[in-house]
Amino acid sequence: MRAMDYISSTDICYLTCDTLSLIDERPIAHGMRVAYMMMKMLECKGGYDEYEIAEFVFLSMIHDIGVYRTNKITDELGYDTGASGTPHAVYGALFLKQVSPFGARSDILMYHHLPYSKVSRINYGYSKIAMYLYLLEEADALYRKHGAELDPRVLEEGSGSSYLPEAVVLLVRCIRQENMLARLATGEYKREMRAFMENILFTNEEKENYIRFIMHCFSFKGRMRTLEAIMCSCIVDEIAQNMELSGREKDKLYYASMLHDIGLLAIDPEIIKGTKKFTEEERTVYRKHVEIGKELLGKYFLVQDIADIAATHHELLDGSGYPDGLKENQISDNQAILQVADNVTAVLNMKRKLSRTEIISILQVQAQRKRLLKKAVSGVTDNYDTIDNRLRTETQEYLEMHVRINNRYKRLVGGSSGDEE
Repeated sequence: MRAMDYISSTDICYLTCDTLSLIDERPIAHGMRVAYMMMKMLECKGGYDEYEIAEFVFLSMIHDIGVYRTNKITDELGYDTGASGTPHAVYGALFLKQVSPFGARSDILMYHHLPYSKVSRINYGYSKIAMYLYLLEEADALYRKHGAELDPRVLEEGSGSSYLPEAVVLLVRCIRQENMLARLATGEYKREMRAFMENILFTNEEKENYIRFIMHCFSFKGRMRTLEAIMCSCIVDEIAQNMELSGREKDKLYYASMLHDIGLLAIDPEIIKGTKKFTEEERTVYRKHVEIGKELLGKYFLVQDIADIAATHHELLDGSGYPDGLKENQISDNQAILQVADNVTAVLNMKRKLSRTEIISILQVQAQRKRLLKKAVSGVTDNYDTIDNRLRTETQEYLEMHVRINNRYKRLVGGSSGDEE
């Protein structure tokens, strides 16, 4: 088990939200308001400990995660509904179940767009939370329309048909007693919810799995984004072992490699996947992903090394890299290892597939020209077959997982999630 004192459980939650916000902030802004109302309702109801509530709050923050795959997001957050609920609800539940530690709670998302009359007949341990979420979806839609002037009694019309009756009573009481709408309007709720989220507590294993979950969220901008991160982290891990780095140095390097391209989520995908050479303007925009990623990782990881390692993946030892044109004496071994791994990943994913001999030759030439660290390159060339086997195994597992998600989605919704690209 890798050490995980590099980031708090609370910061993992907010890093997840900020990562998704790089793609589009609207579903998360909506999720934050819904999460706050969920927090207040569960506090008012009683019977839940603070840790349980915090986990439901985290899930509420990202409850619309499926829209990043299935929907064209609008300012109104209007999602098409079908017989099985909305497609994004189905995809979100399937995605969480496969790639996150949420486990059985993932199915809350499956049911959160189904009315009380349907969900009340489902035998599911968290159905009440799903019904709360359904009500809060509608409450936030009304809040966006009316603001703090919203009269919560309008929700009573759907009690017993659309909404769980006890949820309506609880929400109306909370709005009146807790001054919820005013706190939403002023933004004060964000501070209050952040303080409450200090109650969340993940195990080290859960922390590592949530970091991996964030990496899987890259796939919302195309499966290759996550595939490349998986490949890079595998290569980094093997080089680090070959160079006999200490446990903590290996850990920092591993987490940096998983998230080093997180800033690409903020870049227009048409620029990233363009087949022609960058224009000068496109090159400038593309290169901003390094700064965006460094700022985001530096905001949440307690060890600055992780952000610093990630931010140098496009630097080269001869000073010809970017963004800072660092030279060999300014680049640590960890940073140099990530540079090698990122280059190997790029070469492996070229349109023209290169042979083992060609790839090794390219790396050795780069080392001879003092662009890449020689001992890090040796960590690849001396162990090429081991690395190649690991990459085949882990990339195949990843691709098979997406096939499972998409096949299950097709059976439930009757159409493709767009997950085959």
